[in-house]
Amino acid sequence: MKNNSKTFLSINFGCRVNSAETNQWSQILVNQGYLPITSNPELIIINTCSITKKGDLESLGKVRSLHLKYPKAKIYVTGCANLEKLKNIPNVFIYQNNQKEELLKDLKSSYTPQIKDKFSHTNRFLLKIQSGCTQFCSYCIVPFKRPQLWSLKIEDAINTVNSAIQNGYQEIIITGVNIDQYEYDFSNLIKSILEQTDIKLISFGSIPLNCIDQKFVKLLKKYPNRISNFLHIPIQSGSDKILKLMNRPYNSKKIINTFNKLKKIPLSFGTDIIVGFPTETENDFQDTIKICQNIGFSKIHCFRYSSRPNTKAKIIHDTNLKISKEILKSRSHQIRNLIK
Repeated sequence: MKNNSKTFLSINFGCRVNSAETNQWSQILVNQGYLPITSNPELIIINTCSITKKGDLESLGKVRSLHLKYPKAKIYVTGCANLEKLKNIPNVFIYQNNQKEELLKDLKSSYTPQIKDKFSHTNRFLLKIQSGCTQFCSYCIVPFKRPQLWSLKIEDAINTVNSAIQNGYQEIIITGVNIDQYEYDFSNLIKSILEQTDIKLISFGSIPLNCIDQKFVKLLKKYPNRISNFLHIPIQSGSDKILKLMNRPYNSKKIINTFNKLKKIPLSFGTDIIVGFPTETENDFQDTIKICQNIGFSKIHCFRYSSRPNTKAKIIHDTNLKISKEILKSRSHQIRNLIK
């Protein structure tokens, strides 16, 4: 990526992990003397997303539109979208996710406000603690795109947070592709950050259900002013049949038991729900409605099932009667109405 250009533009699609990585990549450019700008850049980095078909199309469309708008700019593209479709475009250079991880590893998740991202002006820092996933939830394309597991060592996390504090950050947002696969024990990491740094607030992009153990619950009780009182915990469905087909690592009983423990603490909750998963019946959907009503989420991200290449759910989708658009729309509407 060595280049005589001294201005760059960074574009990010998708999750906060992508945002954190875009920030780190931007920091590399800043360290080399580049300046972030919003128009007429000489170099562009684009971090793409493929969690849904729409996300894939939007990511690739942005690359093409920026190439037309700035034909002389060098465009570096990475992330989870189908980057093969960009191979023959002049001045477009593809970085696969493993190449990006290699590029970023020496930063140990650190960056500075010089990158001028959308979080820094509110003194919030995205701390990426984990990357990669081998869970293979049946609907998800991410394990095919990011199978290499990586975890930030606790010592490195402490140093990164302390550096962030020196740069004026007051809140860290913990993020990872699948934090359930964090190598050094998630609760121990949070405990160490609380005890070995003066960070004012720890919040989370999302927390997998299985990360919420008794140690984490104790930390929530001990540090009510330093850990966010809002937790986003994706459950995806409340139907045991659908959860099993999704290959989620829990059932409805585990969901209820976990939230019952958390409800003893003054907290509010968010979640992700997928409606219209292949073979989802009205009874399956009502199981999801009931569990959401039981928990009382204050925020729900509702997604209509999106068929992704190579996934097991695509096989189920292709070999079973499709759920109509009208039913999908109705179920999405009903889920969203639960938070009103």
